[in-house]
Amino acid sequence: MMDLSFDFGDKYHKFNGYLFAFRIFTLDNIYGVDFDKAEVASDSSFLRLVANRFFYAGGRGKVPGLFEAVLRRFPDDHVEISCKALFESTLQVSDRDLKFEEWKIKGVGILIKGLNVDRYMTGSFTFENYNPEQGVILNYPRIWTSYNRSLPTPLMVVHVRDADKYFYSLSMDEELRPKRFAIRSDFNGDTVIELYHEEKATMFSNSINVPTFRVGFCKDPWEPLTVRMNFMEEKWGLKSWEDRDDVPYWMRRVSLVVNMHGKHWTGYIFNTFNDMIKVLEWISKRIEGYRVLVFLPGFNGRYYYDYPIYDPDPDLGGVEGFRNLVNTAHELGMHVVPMYGAVAAGFRWVRMLNLEDAIFRDKYDLSVVPPNWVDWDADRERDDIWIPLNLGNRKFLDHLYNSICKITDEFMVDGAFLDIPHLYVNDHRYDMYEGLRRLVIDLKRKYGRNFLIFGEAYYDALFPLIPFYHVPFPKNYSEFFHKYIRTAYHLSHPAPGRGSTGVHEQGRQKFFIPNPEDKVVPTLCVVEDTIEKYGDDVEKVIEAAKIYAKINNLP
Repeated sequence: MMDLSFDFGDKYHKFNGYLFAFRIFTLDNIYGVDFDKAEVASDSSFLRLVANRFFYAGGRGKVPGLFEAVLRRFPDDHVEISCKALFESTLQVSDRDLKFEEWKIKGVGILIKGLNVDRYMTGSFTFENYNPEQGVILNYPRIWTSYNRSLPTPLMVVHVRDADKYFYSLSMDEELRPKRFAIRSDFNGDTVIELYHEEKATMFSNSINVPTFRVGFCKDPWEPLTVRMNFMEEKWGLKSWEDRDDVPYWMRRVSLVVNMHGKHWTGYIFNTFNDMIKVLEWISKRIEGYRVLVFLPGFNGRYYYDYPIYDPDPDLGGVEGFRNLVNTAHELGMHVVPMYGAVAAGFRWVRMLNLEDAIFRDKYDLSVVPPNWVDWDADRERDDIWIPLNLGNRKFLDHLYNSICKITDEFMVDGAFLDIPHLYVNDHRYDMYEGLRRLVIDLKRKYGRNFLIFGEAYYDALFPLIPFYHVPFPKNYSEFFHKYIRTAYHLSHPAPGRGSTGVHEQGRQKFFIPNPEDKVVPTLCVVEDTIEKYGDDVEKVIEAAKIYAKINNLP
């Protein structure tokens, strides 16, 4: 964990048994609240801190500004913290260290002392030992190029040493904006818990209002998770899986997802469209067709290389071959969902389509390219052959929307799989989340309830947009997810036999029969030899799908 190499000089204020301090972050520096210019009013249930000056560089410099923090204690002993900060837009200083300072505030940090932490909850809802020599940082949502660990919800839970209780920190922000949580030791060896709110880069200005953070103790981490669930339902209108109006009826009957792999990045063909038809006919003799969702990665050409062009690949059978595949699947009672990249585009196509302006840039107006770590050609070094594009850019949004509509209208497919919808970069020009939301709304408006939006991975603000994913839930507290969404196994789920991951870059993994008792739809990976050589294992996967349907009382 990287940190300041000197004592910054944070001034702490005591409230409800904790010590609180605050930091303000601009694009150019970090500031603390000047204690000499601060006024505090408090009683047992309320504290208000107001200041009109900040310090920086450990107190070496001072600048005028306004800051206010309000802390309120509630009857159940949790505390809610809200704060705001302001630099005058006309502020000018003579200090040469600040000669480029624009006074744009990117975020605020809340520092808390007084707790002795021994474990913390990870993004998979498991607990790990806290190492004070290393510290830990957790991000929400997943930041693509961050070195930090990600969280699916803006909540940090830590176990207090020598106490039968947990301490939690939960953001009550109604919008999707970056949050970070950290634990570290200061120069005195005291444990510091840090809560960070970052504004959308599209909204950076000389002022900031920080949404409420709630902190307190709980006996079980399920308690603050339940608070978050209630919050999502109230603020976002999120409904349970059973009550969602964006889940097709046919999807409620699915108990087997078939990952039908097409063309690899290198051009290697796992299945032509005609091969796929034969596989589906074989499967239909063993399970009812309405139980099957056919997922098509690599149908449009070289996997990832040919994103964002989505025409049926001629080498797989072209337009007529694809039409025959979809029609046959429908005749068998199955449903078909092709794969599209929500952010990825082959670097050559970006240039051909003049989409350079859609390439992600961060809050400092710097490119986040190269973004990926995939060795596509097995030369033992990553190959940055695709570029992440921001759906907040209207040109790219229109291109992807029109591409999905073209395939849907011409071939009557049953949904759209969106690859990497969970990528988040705080781009100062375009809001990725809002672009994704616009895409989903427009597709559902055009195609209605029977059109499935299927995504790769999730964080909680994606729940209202996408009901079905292919990254299994954490084992602990899975109801946080399972109440609202469902998942199959990932695209990289290994095929029977050698464990090929098809078009996915993983290459090989150990094959296993899905456990129908798990909260994940059984999934079958089909590559070139799956049925011919490993039919017995395929039969076992299908049997698991049948059992899954019975266990979950699928209609």
